[in-house]
Amino acid sequence: MPLAIRLPHHSGVLEADGSYPRALNVLSRKQTAVQRQLRRSGLAGYEPVTQATLLALAQQAPPGSAVYDVGAHIGLYAALIDAVYGHRLSVHAFEPTPDTARICEDIRRHNGLGFELITSAVSDTPGTAELCLSLKGESSNSLNAAHRKHTETVSVPVTTLDAFTEERSARPHLIKIDVETLEGQVLAGALETVRRHRPWIVLEILPSSDHDALGRALDVLTELGYGLHLLQPESPWPGRNRGDYRRHVGGQCRDWLLAPAPLTYDFHHAVRTWLRAILACDERTNLIVPAGVFFPHGWNAPYRSALASEVHDRLSWRKSRPGRVQART
Repeated sequence: MPLAIRLPHHSGVLEADGSYPRALNVLSRKQTAVQRQLRRSGLAGYEPVTQATLLALAQQAPPGSAVYDVGAHIGLYAALIDAVYGHRLSVHAFEPTPDTARICEDIRRHNGLGFELITSAVSDTPGTAELCLSLKGESSNSLNAAHRKHTETVSVPVTTLDAFTEERSARPHLIKIDVETLEGQVLAGALETVRRHRPWIVLEILPSSDHDALGRALDVLTELGYGLHLLQPESPWPGRNRGDYRRHVGGQCRDWLLAPAPLTYDFHHAVRTWLRAILACDERTNLIVPAGVFFPHGWNAPYRSALASEVHDRLSWRKSRPGRVQART
């Protein structure tokens, strides 16, 4: 059955950036692990702090800059950021798993979004590699054969973020990385991009990650002035240092922020504001229709700012008024 999820309403962003869709068609309620979770709990139950952090960072991005979603899966984060900020940011989703990438492309097309899908893995060296398809589920696919039990592999192209950035002359402001234990290799292939553009980086770190490779990359980022913060609902987030981050890995939240500048009150306020809006998008706001049935009229009508809504209402009222009849004398 087709599933549409409610997107968070942020009045400040609507005032500053204009309208954006109120819902996203994610096509199915059970095809992948992400879609099943969205069906059970809406956006509110799917990594809400990570969503809020990404949206807050995209909110502060200069016009014309880029967002990279590395390990995009069905493209939920790419779609979310593109739906809200796509008019002024370029969003690029990297997803190597063929079946998952097809769903990502379908979501992009059905919602009329403009993000780019790159069907490639990302690591420290360009070329080709064997992607291991996990028995646990498609969200655990990895270039690391030791990460999960698997019975099948597929050969996929591999790029680096440095190569992609140079090829596109992109200016990344935000990079999200979720690559199932090989985060260090992705960072190693992005160090020139980091030096030149100093993007904010949201990074999933697992207990089974390659901590030798990750540690080497974090050493470089630390030298470049990056701070390391574990994402959590409460703020402010304390800084962690390169030497003790591992004892904080494996908790309820697996995502970290590599920050090129100190975290400010305004940043934390932006995260909290988005988080409240996301938590309002629970399973009660989902829209599910039977297969072959269209969503009801207006299901995706855009959110508008208070001023834009007032103008829209006035214009609608004028159009609906019956024409005046000239009295005869």
